[in-house]
Amino acid sequence: MKILLFGGSGQLGYDLIRQAGDLNFEIVAPVTSEVDITDRGEVSRIVRNIGPSIVINSAAYTAVDKAEEEPERAHAVNALGAELVAEACNQRGIRLIHISTDYVFDGEADAPLKEDAPVNPINVYGKTKLEGERAVLRILGDKGLVVRTASLYGQRGANFVGTMLKLFGERERVSVVADQWMSPTWTGYFAEVVLDLCRIPCSGVLHAACEGAVSWFTFAEAIARLSSVRLPSGERAVVEPTTAEAFSRPARRPRYSALDCGKLSALLGRPSLHWEVALKEYLQEIGKDGS
Repeated sequence: MKILLFGGSGQLGYDLIRQAGDLNFEIVAPVTSEVDITDRGEVSRIVRNIGPSIVINSAAYTAVDKAEEEPERAHAVNALGAELVAEACNQRGIRLIHISTDYVFDGEADAPLKEDAPVNPINVYGKTKLEGERAVLRILGDKGLVVRTASLYGQRGANFVGTMLKLFGERERVSVVADQWMSPTWTGYFAEVVLDLCRIPCSGVLHAACEGAVSWFTFAEAIARLSSVRLPSGERAVVEPTTAEAFSRPARRPRYSALDCGKLSALLGRPSLHWEVALKEYLQEIGKDGS
């Protein structure tokens, strides 16, 4: 099966490309200089020339805080870009898997969110990603699949785990928000799920994240406990809780956006990987586990 991947240079793209060969997929991932996802002509040309069996769109403007200053750019990539990819797929009868986010929710829930939970994004990033979702579903119908995930981390690009590992080697005390909960998801696991979904004829909206709801503070404590990173003195850094209000940022974050992935588990015939198991596997992979 030939896959055309938009966004191959990102952290998810890295793991999709790495795993595709082992699963007998042929994956083509043009770099940004080869295709501008906000240019209708370029998107149409690349889809026509590659002739894929399926398209995965993981290209996104993901700088959540900067999006508040650059809403037009965020909209161009997250909303218009998704629409143009969907149009190009629709013209050729090609299925599209579009990657979205838990930030389409407002954070007022108290239990993991199912696919049909009301959406109400509270920042520019979430609003533009929701526009992209709606464009894909409107244009492609049963050939469009929106896969929402959450709090991705992996070997490429900036992410929370990488930031924590760096800080744990530099600072004696690290403050982390303790009143926001989510489902941290390893790209190694998520890439496997997305590639599995390439072979399953499903459409609509699907949640795919590691199992469990955890605060950023508890997640950071686990990173510190499970990793081998130490201060120059040989001691471990101390993780301290703080509040979202005290750790003010330009973009508001949902208070609670953990995802219910029961629909995915039923579809794949296996449970989602627990967030702590995923973290252990990731730290082993990068050689920073504490064993």
